Amino acid sequence: MGQDTDGDLPQRVWGKLVLWLVVPIAVITFVNSIDRVNVSYAGAAMSADLGLTPQQFGQGVSMFFLAYLLFQYPHVKLLKVLGIRVWLPASMAVWALSGFWMAHVQSAAEFYAARFLLGMAEAGFAPGMTWLLTRWAPPQLRARALSGALVAVPLSMVLGGPLCGWLLGIPNTLGMEAWRYMFLVIAVPNVVLAVVAAFYFVDTPDKARWLAPDERAWLAEQSRVPVGDERPAATFRQIASDPWLWRCCLGWLLVMTGSYALAFWLPQVVRQLDIGGSEFMIGTLSAVPMLGLALGLVLNGRHSDCSGERLLHTGVPAALAGVAMMAAALLPPGWAVLGLLTLAGFFIGATQGVFWSIPSAMRVGGPTVPVGAIALISMFGTAGGIVGPFLTGALANDGGGFSLAIALLAGLLLLAFPVIALGAKRRAA
Repeated sequence: MGQDTDGDLPQRVWGKLVLWLVVPIAVITFVNSIDRVNVSYAGAAMSADLGLTPQQFGQGVSMFFLAYLLFQYPHVKLLKVLGIRVWLPASMAVWALSGFWMAHVQSAAEFYAARFLLGMAEAGFAPGMTWLLTRWAPPQLRARALSGALVAVPLSMVLGGPLCGWLLGIPNTLGMEAWRYMFLVIAVPNVVLAVVAAFYFVDTPDKARWLAPDERAWLAEQSRVPVGDERPAATFRQIASDPWLWRCCLGWLLVMTGSYALAFWLPQVVRQLDIGGSEFMIGTLSAVPMLGLALGLVLNGRHSDCSGERLLHTGVPAALAGVAMMAAALLPPGWAVLGLLTLAGFFIGATQGVFWSIPSAMRVGGPTVPVGAIALISMFGTAGGIVGPFLTGALANDGGGFSLAIALLAGLLLLAFPVIALGAKRRAA
């Protein structure tokens, strides 16, 4: 094989990985993310039909994250035992079942159970896809592969709002309430993608028919951890004494508590602004802060990579997001509030885009961050999905309104600044 061909091989493999692996995972991630947040767009009508209080709605939202927290590790174990071709379609089939159930819930208890089922089914998706991509992408391409798949999350928030708003506003021939019809329609792609995933995905590059033999050989050579090779990981006892582990855990909890609550309660806040006259307009306006989040994620991540600085690039945007949300809480409803929430979304995205570089920069667990440390930090973030919506619903239910809830979340984001950005700056090896 000629030198030109050999030199072009990494770029050729990367192009195929993007087209045949990263994009399909991003598509499923897109659907996965809409499944999580569509309940926020149905919240007002569903609460009225089922007689849900704001606190009950917040508890239902939190049920997803409770199950998500409990079932992450069991999912990862099932993935390793069953393989991607069995585990992923089975998980997606349960996602679909939860969506169909949401279209027919009749009480708060059924709402809680359906959201718990969705959390149980989706719990392993993010760590599972991360594990799959790290098995496929060589180290020098891994970050780009992961970020390429994850960009579907803010994209789903930008496009999901108008989609959900459109479904809530169109007539349907089934005679269902609009919010029930929305859940039903959104559940259908899960069934289709589950069938496709069963025939499409494979566990390792050596089984991929879309890779040429020399491309499979190159990926195998570049992999630092051969298939079947188990490296001993640092024990929890060895890394638990590192204060930066717990600073990362607390910082991610504070950031994600504000992030999740903004995502789930934003459509109801927009309704109170009295600037969107239709469900489609409410969904579209609710997507604007999510567009800000996507831009912040990309722009601040790129700037942090260029400068090599991580802590201030994470802590300062978190504080600025808190300031913007606090200002929004103090103003009367109007376009200025939406603008401030968009600014807050930008800074939240900026924070999230750099945060996961901190554990390695601070050498949590040593030169290579153990997977157990990353899982623990991630679980603290998931707990934010339980705390944020619950607190928001409880405050709104007690008469404080969404302004008080936004102010509280702003305080948590402000607190993230000293937790993340202040202290000894340990250099990576």
